[in-house]
This record gives sequence, structure tokens and C-alpha cells, in this order.
Amino acid sequence: MMSSSFLNMLLFNSNFIAVFGTVTISVLFYFLLLPVIQSLIIYEKKKWLQKHFSQLEHADLDAETLKKQLLEAAEPGHSYPIYKFLKFSFATVGILSFFAGLLILIWPEDFSSDTYDKFVFLPLLIGLSVYFVCRTVYENHRLWREISALFLYLGSSATVLMAYENFELIEWFRKDILSFGILALGIFLVYHLNSVIASYIYLVFLALASVLLSFGVEDNWLSFLPQMLWAFVALILYFWLPKLKLIKDIGPRESIFGILFLVAVLSLSFFQLSGSSGLYIPIIAVVFPGVYLFSRAYFSKSSSLFGRSVEISSILLIVVLGFLMSVEELYSMAQESIALFENYSFAKQVSYLILIGLFICAFYLFSEEIELNEISINPKLLWFPLFVFLVVYIIPVSFGSYLIWFYLLWLGYDYVSFGLSSHSELYLYLGVLIVLGAFFFRFFDFFGEDMVGDGGDQTVLGISLMFWGVLYIGLVIYLRERWLVTGPLEEEDAIDAGAIH
Repeated sequence: MMSSSFLNMLLFNSNFIAVFGTVTISVLFYFLLLPVIQSLIIYEKKKWLQKHFSQLEHADLDAETLKKQLLEAAEPGHSYPIYKFLKFSFATVGILSFFAGLLILIWPEDFSSDTYDKFVFLPLLIGLSVYFVCRTVYENHRLWREISALFLYLGSSATVLMAYENFELIEWFRKDILSFGILALGIFLVYHLNSVIASYIYLVFLALASVLLSFGVEDNWLSFLPQMLWAFVALILYFWLPKLKLIKDIGPRESIFGILFLVAVLSLSFFQLSGSSGLYIPIIAVVFPGVYLFSRAYFSKSSSLFGRSVEISSILLIVVLGFLMSVEELYSMAQESIALFENYSFAKQVSYLILIGLFICAFYLFSEEIELNEISINPKLLWFPLFVFLVVYIIPVSFGSYLIWFYLLWLGYDYVSFGLSSHSELYLYLGVLIVLGAFFFRFFDFFGEDMVGDGGDQTVLGISLMFWGVLYIGLVIYLRERWLVTGPLEEEDAIDAGAIH
């Protein structure tokens, strides 16, 4: 009796049903994704072998030498990364546990403001202690050098921020100057200790500073000063670009830098340039192609799809921009937001100078690396943001949104054609998504209200579903005629029968 009542309670508990359903769907979705992940891994193995066989195409090698060279090529640029991460995480947790225990032992029973004044410097003391111990005992060990950089940078930054608030320095010391000091300390530790971990923390602080300073700095004649954060981007590139040039393959270490660098650049672009004064679309027209060139110049050498996350992100940013600007309402809002010469100020002039500098760096520094290594780029994708800016700025919405839409179709068709000719599944998949996305945005712009609005028309909904069904089937027929990968049914049956016997 008790068990049946408990079952009834569970069945009629909507929260339990929602949680159980969510977990079940998540688990099923995970297992459904496993074949896709397996296919991607197999695809990457095939592409990696094709790449290295093409390099050894004209070399007369015996089987043993070929095996040796392939094994050497398969070695990661930084050996045993999982083992290194294990040691780093355990050492970090051990140091934190030790100092946490020490802090509990010395924590006073009566915690006053005078006591807090002294505890402000505790993070700095911990960072200095770890740094001097590591430098004295493990001077030439990279693991302990990275750990010392982590604790020294975080400890000193925590002390500076706590002292800034506790001693009320906010009344006379500007927040942007404080951010410059923390970042200057970070770049010093990056170069002094040759620390990758410190460079990660530095990029996180740079992104946070770009966001927080956009809300916490007064609007006066020094309002241009936070834009000087862009100088710290150049300093970290000076540290990382030589490493990216020498690396033979993109590993986890480089991928993390690429993602953090992308986040920092986007944060600076949208929070520390005069976008709110009418420059958002011009900023996009410069930054998005620059990010794409950066990704192609230094991350296209990756033999893994996961190592090209920066390139994939840059392509998606440009494509999503096209999708949004092909919608007439969003196009009109973007057109009204552009003000190249209105509300002019010194901060806006500084923004223009920064955009010119970014343009020069992107199209000369990165292009030189691309030409040197004969890396291919897609010019249609590269110039698309600039095309969007010119169209939105000059052409009325009734015609301009269609121009962007046709450009999207052209870009998608280009990727589809290249994918079919080179038998590249990823390029083909990207092209198909661009074409279908362009059709979807345009279709929903026309008939969205009739389909899902109040009192949606059933006839419109039915015809719309039939249209999409015909479009999908036609696309499959088109692709199959130009790239046939499944043979006749008799051949497949013969293969299956052979596998069984």
C-alpha cells in the first residue's frame, strides 16, 4: 500500500517528471551524439594521414622508415599533456589546501576592521612565498614555474583589488589606471617566467577590464583612456606569435590561448571602442575579417577539428552577421545606428585610429604569414563584413537586405561546390547550413507571423512545411548526383553477406 502511494506521488509530481524527463532526454541525446563524435574522429584520422602522405609523396621510403616518421609526426607538440595537467592540478590543490589550513589556524575569533587591513596583504604574501620557494628549490622546473606564476599573479592582483576597495583609493585613483597596473604586472610575469598560465589569466583580466571599465569610468575628457587596453593585446601577441609559428601542430595549450584571445578581442571591440556612438558596424567590418585572418594564419595547421575552434568561431561570427542583416527589421536598426561623424569626440577619434591600426595589423601582419606558408583563404568570407557595412550604410533597407541575402546564398554555394569537388564533408556541411539558414531567415521574415502568430493561418503553415520538405528532398537529390558515395543495393548486400560469413 505504501509503495503504490509513493508511486502515485512520484507520477503526479510535475517537478519530478520534469527533472526525470530532462535527464532521460539528455542521456539519450548524448548516446545519439556518440556516432557523430566517432565519425568526426575517424574523419580527422583520415585527413591527418592524407596530409602526411602528401608530404611524403615523392620520398622513396621503406616500410620501417615510413612507420617511424608517422609515429614521430603523431607525437604531440607538448608531450603527455594529460599527465602534466594531473601534476599541475594536484600541486595547485595541495598548495591551496596547505594555506587554507594555515589560515584556519591563525584566523582570529574577533575579526575587526584593523584585522582586515592586515589580511588584505595575505594573498600577496602567499603568492610571494610560493614564488620564492619554487624559484629556490625548483628553479629549472617548468611545472613549478607555472605554479609560481599562477599564485603570484592571482595573489598580487587580489591584494591590489582588496586594498583599492578597503583603503578607499577609488576616490582619487582611476579604475582604468588600476587595470593598467594589474595588466602590466601580468605581462611582466608572462615574459619574466615565460609562463603560459600567466598569459591565460592575463587575457581573462583583459576581457573583464574591457567590460567593467565600460560601466565604471566617468564620462569626461579622459574617457578615451580605457581604449588604451588595446596596447596590451599587442604585448601578448608579441609573446605568443613566435610560439605559434614554430609549433608543428595546434594542441590544447594553443587552442585555449586562441579562444581566450578571441574573447578578449571581442570584449574590447564591443565595450572599448566608440560603438555606442555609432561605430558598431564599422568595428565589425574591421574586427571580424581580422579575426578570420588571424585564425587562418596560425590555427589552420591544426590536424584536429578541435584545434581549429578559433577559425570555426570566426566563420560563424561572419555568417551569423549575414543572417541577422538579411532580416529587414534588424537591417533597419543597424542602418539607423551608424553615425560615422555625428557626436564626434576625442574618444571617437581614438577609436578611428585604433581601427586603422587593427586593419593594418590584420591585413599586413597576418597576410604575410598566410602568403609565406601558402595558406588558402576564402575571399568571399573575408570581405563579407565590409560588404555588409557598405550596403547597410549606403543602400535602403528594401533593397540592401536582399543584396546581403544573395551574398549569403553565393557564399553558401561556394562552400557547397568546394565541398563536392574536394569531397570535404565539413565544407559541404557548412555550405548547406549557410544556404538553408539564408532561406530560413528570409522565409521566416515573410511568413513567420502568419505561421506562429496569433490566429496563425493553417493553410500557410501546411504549405510552408511542404515547401521545406521539397527543398530538403531536392537538396539531397542535387548532392547525390554530384557526389555518389553509396553503391548499388546488390554491392551493399554482397558486402554485408561477406561480413556475416
